[in-house]
Amino acid sequence: MGSHHSTPQTSSTTKCEKGSPTNSVDDLGGNIDPSSTNPNSRTVVPPRPLMPQVMRPETFEERLYRKFKAEPLVPIGCLTTAYFLASGIKSFYNRDPVKSQTMMRLRVGSQFATILVFIGYMGINSFTFEMAPGMAVPSEQQGGVKRGDGEQK
Repeated sequence: MGSHHSTPQTSSTTKCEKGSPTNSVDDLGGNIDPSSTNPNSRTVVPPRPLMPQVMRPETFEERLYRKFKAEPLVPIGCLTTAYFLASGIKSFYNRDPVKSQTMMRLRVGSQFATILVFIGYMGINSFTFEMAPGMAVPSEQQGGVKRGDGEQK
């Protein structure tokens, strides 16, 4: 019980899994205080939190894919608008005024629908169920004491 043995260490630091050197680690998961002069004291210093990782910037292709996946109707509307525009310009070039006029009207309609879809996505993304933030919900209020049979006094 009274015997004290120490194991010689060649280095005062050990490597953690993340690669940052720390002092010897106690069984509790913290570091032993190296400034302690008493060898029998076991003052445990809590481990330091990990540093936040820096995220790399999102590339154009990654952002495009993420946006298309989140709001698929907007790019579909843009492609539809581009189709009607190209078809209208082609009809104008071929001197077909009736088809050109029809295609330009369809282009305006598809632009309007795309803008409505875009506004709809914005509304859905910003919608929350909080009527008045900071106000108590009636089910959370402590209005009365409940009895065992589910009725309030």
